[in-house]
Amino acid sequence: MKKNFPVNIALLIILAFIWGSSYILMKRGLDSFSAVQVSMLRIIFAFLALVPFLPKAIQTFNKTDVKYAVVIAIIGSGIPSYLYPLAITHVDSSITGIINTLTPLFTMLFGWAFFQFKPTLAKIIGLMVALIGAGMLVLKEGGQMQVSIDFYALMAVLATVCYGFSSNILKAKLNHVKAAPLTALTFAIIGPLALIILFSTNFLQVLQSHPKAFMSLFYIGFLGVIGTALALVLFNFLIKRTDALYASSVTFLMPIVAMFWGFMDNEQLGLTHAIGFLLVLLGVFLTNKYQSKK
Repeated sequence: MKKNFPVNIALLIILAFIWGSSYILMKRGLDSFSAVQVSMLRIIFAFLALVPFLPKAIQTFNKTDVKYAVVIAIIGSGIPSYLYPLAITHVDSSITGIINTLTPLFTMLFGWAFFQFKPTLAKIIGLMVALIGAGMLVLKEGGQMQVSIDFYALMAVLATVCYGFSSNILKAKLNHVKAAPLTALTFAIIGPLALIILFSTNFLQVLQSHPKAFMSLFYIGFLGVIGTALALVLFNFLIKRTDALYASSVTFLMPIVAMFWGFMDNEQLGLTHAIGFLLVLLGVFLTNKYQSKK
């Protein structure tokens, strides 16, 4: 199944670099724009890039499919696209990238709770280990050994919860639809709304007056077109060449890229966060290593 191994490895590395770089791109977008504006711009750019796939999407979908596509559009794309830049306004981009590794764990948890997925003991242990690690990631250290929960880090965790839920909806209800038409339709659902929200803000004023506005716009455009639209196409292609388990191993590589960009941007990873990161990786490894019980 995993033929042309070097090509598969190359695709995996390219995906990890694209998705792992998305957090620093959001941070650079926030140099000029608000979290809402970054979110809406990302959706709009992705929507425009996926317009060529819309005719196929319209032909493919039936009325039953559309209602599930709306759920995926809002929960799987719309809400997380806002929660991540909101988190990065107060949390280092590298930490946000690490938190994203919780996505397959919440996917498993929702599948277990609502979609008759039966996890092995190793997966349950992996989930518990990763959740402990996540708990360490959302803590922030204050003076005099004080530790508190970081609200903005929790926003990033909530984004992975949204991804986990929407992934199960996708698998259970829209598994028969190809990725490109599905992605095009979901962004067509939220794209026009994003446009309305964007121009209800002071976007034009910022674009005209902020010295870094056009550079931030470039970063967000790259994020929407390459980091969202193209990356999804590549991910689907990798799954077809290998399998979903192999493709999901990109989860292990993304935090490394996010941490690299964070280091280059003078971000610091505390001891608590480092331990949490290792626990999350261990948990993800355990939940992906063994096959599920059917």
